[in-house]
Amino acid sequence: MFHTAVCDLLGIRVPILQGAMQGGGGVDLVAAVSNAGGLGVLPTFGGPDRKLREDIAAVRERTSRPFGVNIMPMGRGITERCVATCIELGVPVVTTGRADPGADAVHKLKAAGIKVVSVIPTVEHARRMEAEGVDAVVASGTEAGGHVGTIATMPLVPMVVDAVKIPVLAAGGIGDARGFLAAFALGAQGIQMGTRFMATVESDLNAWGRQRLLEMRETDTLVTRSMTGATVRCIRTPEIAAYEEALTRHAPEAEVTELMRAVRASRNEEKAMRRQSAAGQVAGLIRDVPTVADLIDGILAEAARLAERMPGMARS
Repeated sequence: MFHTAVCDLLGIRVPILQGAMQGGGGVDLVAAVSNAGGLGVLPTFGGPDRKLREDIAAVRERTSRPFGVNIMPMGRGITERCVATCIELGVPVVTTGRADPGADAVHKLKAAGIKVVSVIPTVEHARRMEAEGVDAVVASGTEAGGHVGTIATMPLVPMVVDAVKIPVLAAGGIGDARGFLAAFALGAQGIQMGTRFMATVESDLNAWGRQRLLEMRETDTLVTRSMTGATVRCIRTPEIAAYEEALTRHAPEAEVTELMRAVRASRNEEKAMRRQSAAGQVAGLIRDVPTVADLIDGILAEAARLAERMPGMARS
C-alpha cells in the first residue's frame, strides 16, 4: 500500500529511512532496519576511516539488503575521505547532512553508481542539491534530533515538494503511524526517523539515554550550539540548561566558554554514564522499546488501518 518511487530508487521494501545517529545507531540497528525492509544508515561524523570500514563490513555480515552511509560535511578532507571509502567499498546509498558536501563529492558518488540522498533544512538547500544531481532529498524540520534548521516539518515538506522534481522524504517529529501517514498527505514519498529508532532493542544507545527517552515529555529537548558549534536539538541536561541560561542573561564570555566545556566533558564520559544525546521532540511519544521489525511492521499496519478510515485513501 505504501510502495513509492523511493522504494524503487533505493531497492527497499518500505519507504522508511533510519536517520544516522552517533551513539545510538550502530551496526546492529542499521542491519535490523534494512532487514525489516527500510534503509539502515551508518553515521560517520568525522570518525576514523578504519572505524567506517569496520562498520561497513559488520553491517554486510548482518544483512544482504541495501544500506547507507551518512557523510556529515565537516571539512573537505573528511568529506573526500568518506566519499573515497564509500566508492571503494561499493556502498549502495550515501546520505548527506548538516551542509552541502559539494558538487564534486556528489558527482563522484553518482559516477560510481551510488544513490545520493541529501538531508536539507530549507527550500533553497533542496534546490541546490537537486541541481548538483542528488537522487532525493529529506526535508527535515526543526523538530528533529541532531543538527537542525529553523523551519518546522509541516510547512517545510510541502514547500520542498513544490520546489523540486526529485522524490522528497519527510523527517522531524515522526515516530508512529500517524506521522508516517501525515508525511504522505504533505506530498512526501517516504520518511526518515531517527529518535524513534533509538528506543529499540537493536539500538546501542547507552542505558541513561534509553531511560530518558522513555520518561521524556515534549518539552524535554532544546536546541543548542554548545555541543558542536552548530544548532543541535538534544536532550535537556543540567549542563546544557546552564549554558543556555547564561546566554540568555548575556553572561561574560569566560563563563559561557567554561559552561560549554562542561557540556562537552559530560558528553565524553564513559558510555554507561554519558549524559548528552541528540533527540527530537517526538521523544515525548516514546513509551516502549520494541524490536526494529516490530516497530516498522506496527507502523505500516496501523497506517493502513488509519488510511482505510480516511476518505480518498482507502484501498482500491
